[in-house]
Amino acid sequence: MSTRSIPVSEFTAHPDADLSLVENGDLTIELTRDGKVIAIITPAAPEPTGTIADWIGSGVGFTLAPGCTLEDPAFEPADWEEFPGSDDLLSPK
Repeated sequence: MSTRSIPVSEFTAHPDADLSLVENGDLTIELTRDGKVIAIITPAAPEPTGTIADWIGSGVGFTLAPGCTLEDPAFEPADWEEFPGSDDLLSPK
């Protein structure tokens, strides 16, 4: 994709041709006024294809650390500790 700097006055004279190139993903336009960029026109992001419900649980973007499986415990049982004060929670009052 290429980028073109166009003065606002020139762009307003014939926007259709340039906007068609932007729409096709061939061009990004930098609109300038007095030599300074005041706006950037880029192609719109693609419409999402599905719902959040389709994405949740799909595993997209999820990776396991090398050598790990879903069956591996997060911690070894020897590393587990009782919650401090947990004896107090279990004792009848």
